[in-house]
Amino acid sequence: MACGRLAQLATLIALAMTGCGDKSNAAAPDGGDSALLSRARDASTDAGTHADGGPSPDDVVMPQPATEELSARMRHLLEAVAQNNADLANDALFPRDAYVQTRDAADPQKAWEKKLSGAFRRAVERTHKRTKGVENAKFVAFELGHSLVQLTPKKHDFKRPLWRVKHSKLTFSIEGKERHLDIAEMTAWRGAWYVTRLR
Repeated sequence: MACGRLAQLATLIALAMTGCGDKSNAAAPDGGDSALLSRARDASTDAGTHADGGPSPDDVVMPQPATEELSARMRHLLEAVAQNNADLANDALFPRDAYVQTRDAADPQKAWEKKLSGAFRRAVERTHKRTKGVENAKFVAFELGHSLVQLTPKKHDFKRPLWRVKHSKLTFSIEGKERHLDIAEMTAWRGAWYVTRLR
């Protein structure tokens, strides 16, 4: 019996020393194996594993710089600007569910609607109005920006180490003349790039 309690104490000390222990959940050593297993599960979740919606390995690994799928979504973005209809590029905008899971905000859903979706719609409209002849724009290419950075999770920003890139370039032509749309900011989610700030 004494050996068993010593083993339990050793496990609790090890958890505390690695920063995984949670004093609010600490139980007396005689709480049995179930108490120890519960604390180990809590520690695993706190450490940021994939359990319970935790970070996916795709959040940490640098996404591919360009894919056919990304180019297709950027075509949708150009169509949205050409037709002054942001709904045509919903798949280019950082997803609402991803924002709710990753953003440190009192009401992340409301923040997505105001800061991302609302700003995106206004930027599409402004770009449409300022680009003469954009109704006839034809997609040429998309180039992801070169300065990729991995975000440090912090308060009032993203809670996960997502990847961000600034100044990506969408090239299109109007009556044979090439034009460019500078995309201010894109953020990766589950290995794919999305617009978080258009202009």
